[in-house]
Amino acid sequence: MEERRKNIRLSLGLKARLILAQKVALRGQTRNISVGGAFIELERVPLVRIGDYASLELLGRIKFTCEIIHYNEGGIGLRFDFILIRYYERFKETMLLNSPDRDRMIKELGRWSE
Repeated sequence: MEERRKNIRLSLGLKARLILAQKVALRGQTRNISVGGAFIELERVPLVRIGDYASLELLGRIKFTCEIIHYNEGGIGLRFDFILIRYYERFKETMLLNSPDRDRMIKELGRWSE
């Protein structure tokens, strides 16, 4: 099967708080994260719909608006939709600190500003 991912995926277990459209708050952690999205591991996955939007908070200090792109019994896959600049700087620092290929990560992060 051909790999469709365009961005470096980092296997980081960051504390996550996900708020679904129904105002349901869930706590979990990232299984992996990239510039474009993340998979959030959860103990229990509630009924969700692909295409719904949610709010995601990482490490209690980085906040995104996200779209649900897939889910399974282990968690929910999200595509990042929006981040305020004050949170983007924190996100950028986290990604650069943990990336095995800093130059490629800088290029991927730069696409957000285009």
